[in-house]
Amino acid sequence: MTLTRSEGELRFATSDAVAVVRTDAFQLALETADGRPLARQTPGALGWRTGAGQSSVGAVRGVRREDRSLFLTVDAGQTSAAVTLAWRTDRTLDVVVRPDASEEVTEYTDAYALGLSEVVYGLSERVGVRGEEAPDGVPPRSEYDPQEVGSLNRRSEVVEMLVQPTIALYSPFYQTSAGYGLYVAGTTPGAFDVGAADPGVLRFRFETGTTPESRELRYHLFAGPSHAAILDEYTALTGRPFLPPEWAFKHWRWRDELPRDERASLDGVEVNAEVAEDVLKYEELGIPAGVYLIDRPWSDGEFGFSNFNWDEQRLPNAEAMLASLEGRGYRIGVFTTCWALGRRPGDNGAEASERGYLAPNSDRTIDLTNPDARRWWKEKHVAFTRRWNVSAWKLDRGEERIPSERTDVWADGRTGREVRNAYPLLQAQLLHEALQEARSDDFAIIARAGYAGAQRYAASWGGDITGSKFFGEGSGTDLGLRSAIIGLQRAGFIGFPFWGSDTGGYYQFMDREVFARWLEFSCFCPIMEIGGTWSHAPWDMPLEPVFDLEMAGIYLKYVRLHHDLIPYTVRHAQIAAETGLPVARALVFDFPDDEAVIDRWDEYMYGSDILVAPVWRTRQRSRQVYLPAGMWESFWDREAAFQGPATVTVDAPLNVIPVFVRAVADIPGRP
Repeated sequence: MTLTRSEGELRFATSDAVAVVRTDAFQLALETADGRPLARQTPGALGWRTGAGQSSVGAVRGVRREDRSLFLTVDAGQTSAAVTLAWRTDRTLDVVVRPDASEEVTEYTDAYALGLSEVVYGLSERVGVRGEEAPDGVPPRSEYDPQEVGSLNRRSEVVEMLVQPTIALYSPFYQTSAGYGLYVAGTTPGAFDVGAADPGVLRFRFETGTTPESRELRYHLFAGPSHAAILDEYTALTGRPFLPPEWAFKHWRWRDELPRDERASLDGVEVNAEVAEDVLKYEELGIPAGVYLIDRPWSDGEFGFSNFNWDEQRLPNAEAMLASLEGRGYRIGVFTTCWALGRRPGDNGAEASERGYLAPNSDRTIDLTNPDARRWWKEKHVAFTRRWNVSAWKLDRGEERIPSERTDVWADGRTGREVRNAYPLLQAQLLHEALQEARSDDFAIIARAGYAGAQRYAASWGGDITGSKFFGEGSGTDLGLRSAIIGLQRAGFIGFPFWGSDTGGYYQFMDREVFARWLEFSCFCPIMEIGGTWSHAPWDMPLEPVFDLEMAGIYLKYVRLHHDLIPYTVRHAQIAAETGLPVARALVFDFPDDEAVIDRWDEYMYGSDILVAPVWRTRQRSRQVYLPAGMWESFWDREAAFQGPATVTVDAPLNVIPVFVRAVADIPGRP
C-alpha cells in the first residue's frame, strides 16, 4: 500500500489498483496498477442537497493516512466535509462522504464519465417500459403488455432504485465494459441516470434517512480485471449466494389457484382434483418427480392465507396427499409471504393486530423491524415446516403493500422510505433463519423480490412475466419470453445466480409455441419451474388440441434433460456460491475481449461449457448463432463441429433449442 503526492494529485495504490485524487478541485479516478484508466468522477459531481440548495465538494484542504485509509478534509461551499477512501481489499475501494454536522442533507449525488462505447450492466433484472409508473399493488404496463425493448446494456435508461411489483429484483450496483463496478450501500430510494440526460455521464442520486449510516454517502468501487472478478468482490461485500441443495435443481411444478370442492382419487384417497391430475398425468407420460409447489390459496379465510391450517375444502386429506407426493419422490413446497391476514379468532391478521405487529398504516404487512413480530412469524414457519415436512417455500409479494412514506414510522424508527427497499431482504432473511432452524441446510427458498444482499438467503424467480397480453385475456405474446432471457442474465450481473421464470408466463399463454420455446429455455436455467394461471400442462392446453402430444413430448424431453444436467449444474452452482459467478451468464463473462458479445443478450453460457441460443419468436424455425473463439459441437449432433469465432445458421424445429458445447467437454444428457 503506497501513497504518492505530487502537485495537485494524490495516488493511493494497492498491488492491483490505484485511487487517484485531484486536490485543487476534488475528483476521484480509479486505475489499474499499470495505469489503465477504469473510472473517472466528473468534475463537481460529488455533492448533496439541503433545504438551502445544492453543495458540491471542492478543493482538498487536509490529508491524513492511516494504514489502508485516507482521510480527506474538503471544501463544501461555506462549510467543509470529510471524504474517506479506504481499500477494503486490493481491488475494492470504499468511498464515504460526511458533510459538516450542521448540514441537513436530504439527498446525495455523484457521477462518473461514460466512454463513447462503454456498456453498463446491472442495476435491475426485468425489462420494463421506459417511464412506466403504477400505484402500489397495481402491475405496471410491462406486466400485461410487454414491448420489444431493453437489452443487457442499460445506457440511455433512468433506473429507479425503488422496488416495484413484480419487477422486483434490484441492486444499486453496476459494472461496465471499462473494467470497474460501483455499488451504493444502503436501502434509501435513489436512481441511476445511465447517460440519459448526458450521453457522457452516469449520474446517481440517493435520499438520506434517519440512521447514522443513511446520513452519509457510502459507495464502493471495484477494480476488474474481469466481470467475474468484479462480481467476486461485490458478493464478498454483500454476501455470497445461498446454495440450494441438489434436489432444488430438479424442476418445480405448480398451479396458481387450486379449485375448491373438486376432488379425485389418488392412492385411494380423495384429494384436490388438479393435484391428482398432475401426479397421474406425470406417471402416464413418464415425467420425473421434482418439487411440487402448492401456491396460494392453501389456507382458509381471507386471501387463502389467513392461518397455517390447510383449507379442507380446497386441499382435503392433506396428510395423505403429501404422503402420496413424497412416496413418488417429490419434495414439497408451499407459498408464503409476510402478510398477516384474516380477522377471525385464531387468524394471523387478528393476532398481529392485537399484538401490534403490523407495519405502520397497514392492514396486512408485518413489521419485520419489530423483533417480537419477527420471532412470532418465524416460529409459525418453523412449526409448519416441521409438522408437514415442507422442503421449500415460495416467498412472494415482498415488494407489495409496503408502507413507504416518510410519515410511516416503523418499529425500529426508520421511515417507509428507508424500509421499502429493505423489506425484501428482511423477509428473505427471516424465512432463511426459520428453515435453517427447522431443516438445517436441507431447504430451498425462491423469492420474487430482492435487493442487494438478498442473494445470501434465497434463489429467485422473475415475477409475473407474461405469455399473453392483458392478464391472459388477450392474444399470446412471445415478448414475455424475450424479457425472461434478458432477465436471467441481468440477474446474474447483480449477484443473483440462481434464477428461474414461470415457464409459459405467469398468465395463461395463448400460443402453444410460446410454451414450447419457454420449456426449452427453462431447461437451461438453474431453476426450472412450470406453472401459472390455468394448468400450464400439455394435457390441458388452451387451444386445440387440448391434449397436445407434440407438446407432451417437448415437456418430457426438457424436464428429463434438466434433471440429467443436475451434476453439471451443481458443479457450477458451487462456484456461484463461492464467487458469485452466475450459472447462466452473459457471454461477456467468458469472452470479455470479444466485441461481438458485449451486448449479445439472445445467447448465454450455461456454466463454462454450454452455449445456449434460445428461439423466442413464434413461427421461427432457424436462427443465426454466434460462436466465440474455440471449437464447438452441436449439443444434439456430435458430428456438427464449428471453429469459432463464427456465425452459423442452424435449424430449430419446434422441439429443438440451439445449444452448443465446447468440443472437449463431457456434458450429461447429450444424445
